[in-house]
Amino acid sequence: MKSIDGNLYRKYLNEFVLEALKYSDGTKSGILHYLNDKPEPGRFSLHRAEKIKALREARQAMNEHLHWPLDIILSHLGVDVRENE
Repeated sequence: MKSIDGNLYRKYLNEFVLEALKYSDGTKSGILHYLNDKPEPGRFSLHRAEKIKALREARQAMNEHLHWPLDIILSHLGVDVRENE
């Protein structure tokens, strides 16, 4: 089995979370809903393993930590929204 590229994984995790922030209503439950509705990459997707792992990790973190403040969840995931403003 091919190993996961950590840099690509972090890149896609950041992209998925920032996309969810941009296109959801901005609430934690809205972000989780957006991530849960996002389909996992298909069989022929480039960097499929990294994308699937990143999407699942984002979903899991949002689901398990809904009681945390949003900035703490983002910090836990390593996502800095200030870099992308």
